[in-house]
Amino acid sequence: MLLLGLVNLVDHVDMAIIRGVAPFVQEEFALTDFQLGTLGSAFVLVNGIATIPAGWLADHVRRTRLIGYTLMSWSGLILLSATAQNYLNMLFARSVMGVGQSIDDPASSSLLADYYPPAKRAQAFSYQQIALFAGGGLGIALGGFVGTQFGWRWAFVLVGMPGSLLAFLVFRLREPYRGEADLREAGKSMDEIAQRAEAAASPLDPRGMGFRPFLRLAWTQLSSEIRMIFRIRTMRYILVGVSALLFTVSGIGFWLAVYHQRYSGMTELQATAVTGGLLIFAGLAGTIGGGIVSDRVAQRITGGRIVLVVWSATACAVLFLISFAVPNVPLRLALQFVGVLGAAAAVPGLRASMMDVVPADSRGVGASAFALTSTVFGTAAAPVIVGQLSDLTGSLVWAFTLVFPPVIAGLMLLLRARRTIGDDAEAILVAMVAEQEALAAEAEEAGLGDGDHVGGPTTPEDDTDQG
Repeated sequence: MLLLGLVNLVDHVDMAIIRGVAPFVQEEFALTDFQLGTLGSAFVLVNGIATIPAGWLADHVRRTRLIGYTLMSWSGLILLSATAQNYLNMLFARSVMGVGQSIDDPASSSLLADYYPPAKRAQAFSYQQIALFAGGGLGIALGGFVGTQFGWRWAFVLVGMPGSLLAFLVFRLREPYRGEADLREAGKSMDEIAQRAEAAASPLDPRGMGFRPFLRLAWTQLSSEIRMIFRIRTMRYILVGVSALLFTVSGIGFWLAVYHQRYSGMTELQATAVTGGLLIFAGLAGTIGGGIVSDRVAQRITGGRIVLVVWSATACAVLFLISFAVPNVPLRLALQFVGVLGAAAAVPGLRASMMDVVPADSRGVGASAFALTSTVFGTAAAPVIVGQLSDLTGSLVWAFTLVFPPVIAGLMLLLRARRTIGDDAEAILVAMVAEQEALAAEAEEAGLGDGDHVGGPTTPEDDTDQG
């Protein structure tokens, strides 16, 4: 849990570093607000597109190796941003960096869902999702400090190192069976879980195929899984909700340091330090607290996680809107601190709810659908839309104000998932247990012993059980 949280932290620091050096890059390349916002959107847009095939990979290969090899490539890719000579160079570099995080996120989410049962999932995801705020805050603060002291290019050089070091630890993680945590909570033994994992393993083996047949088979499986995921009622509501939440977080988070520089009388260094502190400390407290509360209310209230997500995110939006109208800077910062707490508290429950209603063998693709929708309608759209509105109105505050009504509407639609999540989650677990029991019956009819597995023994460390 902690190691995968660090992986996510590195990813989000890399994503957010451009926000910390934004004033320096804007000055050097003479960029408009729209062009600057596009640099933030390019990373997450490419990330969203690449995340769909990345999710399919996470469902068919050993996830720990997939994450490890991706992290090892980080140092080389980050240098493209550090050596950019013009706006187009920088735009290309940020786009390429988006591919890496698209691979890590589905694989990490799938692993956590197999390590932890539904009753503890929100707490587990809270440690991973701390990175959404802590990584953003650290990236902004680090970018602002290094950019001021040594130049913005050195900020990119500095953040490229940790990923390669984490890769060696990720390689040592145990690869769990698909659906292991759900079935263990349902009372199944590890032998029974191993039996199901082997029978359900994908027969895909690219070593015996040509490149085109492999792509055709991969596309057929991927498109089938995507259609299945979008047929889940709760998942459709969650995708709308995560878009609304991350539109708010990204639209404000990308421009918040610029806002304080323009409207709170702060220098570039002060603005990035204050913004980084808000995201780190409020994000840390809100995410961990939200994970704990989310798991508790899920056991006591039908759809409790969804209720917590909606009202926490709504509180965030309202508090930030009020803060922009408050002339007193300390009070403004206090309101924004509580607002970030609300946004952070919503994230673990939303991620855990998504994993509860997606089949274990499709959780990588499920995480990818989650990431793609939130990227296209949330994190990619927000910085550039806010930047364009700022250029058109001449005011960043007006830009923030204009994007709030659609966000609230999306969160109210998410509230409908409260009525469907219990049935959808139960249907997934019942299907998994029924599948395992059918396999056990087949094994008994074939005359196998209690400790035997269909097709021979397998362990979580074998590559064969992952297809």
